[in-house]
Amino acid sequence: MLFLALRQLFSRPRQTVLAILGIGLGTTAFLAISGMMLGFREVIIRQLVNSTAHVSITPHEDPVTEHSLDGFFFPGSLVKWISPPVAKDESLHLDFPQGWFDRLDQDPSVEAYAPQFSVQVLISRTKVSRPIRLMGVVASRQIKATDIQEDMVEGNFQDLDKGGFLVILGRSLGEKMGVRKDGAINLIDARGASHPAKVAGFFDTGITDIDDTLAYAPLHYVQQLNKTPGEISQIAVRLKDVALARATADQWALLGRDKVQSWDQAFANFTTVFKFQDIMRFTLSWIIVIVAAFGVYNILNMIVIQKRGEIAILRSMGFDQRDIILLFFQQGLFLGVCGGLLGMGLGTLLCLYLETIHFGGMGHTTIDHILISWRLSTYLIGFTLAFLSGVFAGFFPARAASRMSPIDILRAEGS
Repeated sequence: MLFLALRQLFSRPRQTVLAILGIGLGTTAFLAISGMMLGFREVIIRQLVNSTAHVSITPHEDPVTEHSLDGFFFPGSLVKWISPPVAKDESLHLDFPQGWFDRLDQDPSVEAYAPQFSVQVLISRTKVSRPIRLMGVVASRQIKATDIQEDMVEGNFQDLDKGGFLVILGRSLGEKMGVRKDGAINLIDARGASHPAKVAGFFDTGITDIDDTLAYAPLHYVQQLNKTPGEISQIAVRLKDVALARATADQWALLGRDKVQSWDQAFANFTTVFKFQDIMRFTLSWIIVIVAAFGVYNILNMIVIQKRGEIAILRSMGFDQRDIILLFFQQGLFLGVCGGLLGMGLGTLLCLYLETIHFGGMGHTTIDHILISWRLSTYLIGFTLAFLSGVFAGFFPARAASRMSPIDILRAEGS
């Protein structure tokens, strides 16, 4: 049966090769588009997750408005605000961080956590100054909860625990400030007081928005700088399984008023873009495959019309409708499988070439070349799309051929 199916298929070699090539190019396009989109996504997610936290615990923010003070007046009293209050009553901090520490120590899903305290300051050197976010950390905990140690390009992050007011800057921030390792800078707080510090090293996350605006310092020094000893503004948590980040954050959020967010909730704008990319790549790929499937359908339909005499002979020899369907269905499967295998080969070569293309830094990252994701699932999906195009394109001509009556065929051929 398979020999007869291939013999009929290659009776029109040019059209058969074009059909296989069409399916192959559709599969190639899917692999290239998916590889580029997923490659860029994986790097961004890795940089965001490992540079921040799987789950972050921050204080619940309650801005003071005119209605926040309603309970402080006599019931039914009429208060008219000339200038309604719109402010925060105090600096944001966790009310009872020790309670979280105890809970995280006992949770088996937690790999590590790090207390943090952030303030906005001005970093100054000679006549150059820039606003930055100064994050106070315990270095020994921070390197376990994030991948900041791997991002270090000069110096050692654990040096922050050695004592003294040391800071570690983003490499791009250091370049803009014109400061080197062991150089001196000044940190100016909100009250205008200047605090001298020594640069202990530089990190590079690859995300310019972070590298340009963030600096690390010992936790107790940042608390002293802000005159808020003992306060914690955030707890960064690393889980043993990052895939459980959202479920874990939703569960912890029910334990109190503090705000608990997983990394994908904190960067919801990125995940929205990723969902849109998935819609686009699957839509484009399906369009390409559908066009290829029409080519397969036309070829098989022409074979059915041209081979009516052979179909009549086969039916006369005892082939039933099921055998005729199988005969032409095998041809569609053959085209789909060959097109899928060809597409995977061409797609691999195209992706290897795309990885060699370099360009300038893109957007808010320092990525300078096309990134490709080499996922087995992408190849399986691409081959499945090619296979299904052959299946569906071969079904209708096979069904039409099986419904042909030998008598009607011979009568039409004789006339």
